This record gives sequence, structure tokens and C-alpha cells, in this order.
Amino acid sequence: MDEQKKAIQERLQADCHAFMEWANRLPGEQFAAKANSKWSVAEVLQHLYLSARPIIRLMTGPREVLSQWGPVETSSRSYNDIAVAYQIILETGAKAPAALSPRPEDVQVEKSEMGARFAGVYDALAAVLESWSISELDNYYVPHPVLGKLTVREMLYFTSIHTRHNLKLLALV
Repeated sequence: MDEQKKAIQERLQADCHAFMEWANRLPGEQFAAKANSKWSVAEVLQHLYLSARPIIRLMTGPREVLSQWGPVETSSRSYNDIAVAYQIILETGAKAPAALSPRPEDVQVEKSEMGARFAGVYDALAAVLESWSISELDNYYVPHPVLGKLTVREMLYFTSIHTRHNLKLLALV
């Protein structure tokens, strides 16, 4: 496998593992409790799951579907460039759209089930990379709710950045 794809896979799997390792140390009541009037760890876990699931759908579907967002006109940005762009948009007060926000009924399941669902979507992201070439990752756009059109590679970078951002916020509480 291409080293660049392998690095993306390893990063996604490491992010998932780090989040779950931290979350699994929490007692159930702390896992479900709101953090500073924001989302609970359970709700953040569901949000990360909901955010990654559409990427899986797009990456496992026919490539032609991705053509609807037009041809890629620039090179994929680096991981750090996407991280900076995300930080800038966060500073404007951007919030997750309703479709990617957890509903109360979404988090009324066992912690282990939520963790398995979350890990499953990250495992699927890492696995689907097997069927993509690096040039394909750079030659198709997918829409991001606040960052606009990102290449598939950039969206995978964003998924990592987003996971780390949320873990950092929660771990500081």
C-alpha cells in the first residue's frame, strides 16, 4: 500500500483508539454528564460518528457521484493547512449542523455499543482507503458543512483533526 494512504489509515486508527481509550476510563455517569453545559462525552462520540458516516457512504459509492461537486482545481492542502482552516472557522462561532448533532435518543444506548459504533466507522474509513488511489483522493471533492469543498484526502485529514479537537476539549474539562 502507498505510504501516504497508510499514514492516513494509521492516523485515523490512532485517533479513534486515543478517544476510546480516554472515554473508556470514564465512569458511566461522567461519560453521560454534560461538560460545562456543552455536550457530554457520549454526545461528542455520537457527533464524531455522525460526522464520519457520510464520508464512508461517499467513499464506498460510485466515484461518479462525487463528480457533482465539480473538478478539483487545486492540490490537496496539507494536514496542517486543514487544521489552521478549521481553527479559523471555529473562531467565527461555527457550530455543527443539526444533522450532525446528537439527538437525546442517540445516546440512550450502552457505552460499549456507542464505542463499537464509533470504532466501526473509523475502521471502515481506514479500510475503504484500500480501494482508493492517492490520485483519486486528490481528484474528487466532497462537501464540508463549514469548510466548503474539500478533496477526499482533505476530508480524511479533517476527520482526524476533528477527532483530536474534540478529545482535547473534553480532556481539559
